[in-house]
Amino acid sequence: MEEKQLPALYRLTLERDEKGWSVKSREYFSEVVRSLPAGKYEITIQSKSDHYRSTRYKYYFGHLLQVILLTCGDKFQVLDGDNFRPVRDTAEIHDALKMKYNPVIIRSPFGVFTVPSSTTSLSDRDFIAKFEQEIQAEFSGPPWNCEFMGRQEYGQFMANKNH
Repeated sequence: MEEKQLPALYRLTLERDEKGWSVKSREYFSEVVRSLPAGKYEITIQSKSDHYRSTRYKYYFGHLLQVILLTCGDKFQVLDGDNFRPVRDTAEIHDALKMKYNPVIIRSPFGVFTVPSSTTSLSDRDFIAKFEQEIQAEFSGPPWNCEFMGRQEYGQFMANKNH
């Protein structure tokens, strides 16, 4: 008897500007499509709001998570089917960090669960002073020893880079 395969869901976040798809987006999409097993697929493309890229997130995604990914990203793994794989990007690191630094406990008829809460529900003050700084403090020391620029230093670096 043939084993029935469950439908697979692949969620990709890609970026396109007026010039076209980013190199990273093209490479990531190509990698995912090449890795798919034989079969039929339906692809839906949906626009995504840029709410997570507000000013307060530029440093967090652009620097803090990037340093964590490059310094110790190999310590983060995602269960993909039956196997763990390394994280692919800062979004997956962010998902893991939300679970540790911004959890919410839900009681349901099925039990009590801890799940990551969206950081968009945090005020700017709580996001920076609590969530972001706790992450920075933990990853600055052993065993990670990440070296981060401060927010102002990063802002100046980016301003100089764009001129």
